[in-house]
Amino acid sequence: MKEDGIIKNVTEDDGHFYIDIEGSWSFGLDKKYGAIPRVGDHVTLHTKNVSTVRGVELNNIQVFYKSDAELEAEHNEWLINYGKEKLATFEKNKAQLDADYESLPENFKKRIDRFRKNNPKFRVEYEDYEMFCCKEALKIAAVCKTTADITKFHALNYEGQLEMVPTLSDGHSGNTFGFSCALARFQIECPDRVYEVHGSLSVLVGSEAFGDIDPTNPQKAKERP
Repeated sequence: MKEDGIIKNVTEDDGHFYIDIEGSWSFGLDKKYGAIPRVGDHVTLHTKNVSTVRGVELNNIQVFYKSDAELEAEHNEWLINYGKEKLATFEKNKAQLDADYESLPENFKKRIDRFRKNNPKFRVEYEDYEMFCCKEALKIAAVCKTTADITKFHALNYEGQLEMVPTLSDGHSGNTFGFSCALARFQIECPDRVYEVHGSLSVLVGSEAFGDIDPTNPQKAKERP
């Protein structure tokens, strides 16, 4: 796929130029290529699968162009480095994760146990994210005694949410906040089913990858609430 445009804005940091194109699309350009983009320059962007940049031209001069083999090699290198980073982060945070697990009520421990059992990589890849949501859900459920309270809480701005739940974290994304509220509803309505609720990232990475489904008995996997 190829797109053409005119640069309307350029910002930079130590390693990259961040380029805004007329028409509301943008991309980053590594400074290692030696090109210097300027406002008003013509850009041709070559992409694969929409989001992967394989090549850039500035004023009809090629900055770089990557073959399929080069893109695959870069992706594989990224996966290796990402895996190393996740493992290092897990090892750094493991003691805190263990302490957080021990502080959970039994129905939430059962939930974490399910993911650990179904996905041997869960602890390294996803447990920090899931644990954050579980802890936040418990904070919300401790204050919002009914599902109507949670609906009210969810609709407030951040300042209003803090008034209701002063211990609420400021580190939420849209997904973690929405999921924490949903999990809090289960804790209020049917705490015995908390362990069954799909994982906090299952919508993004897939139920099997996250650990919703027991890989040894896939035919028995039921739809999670």
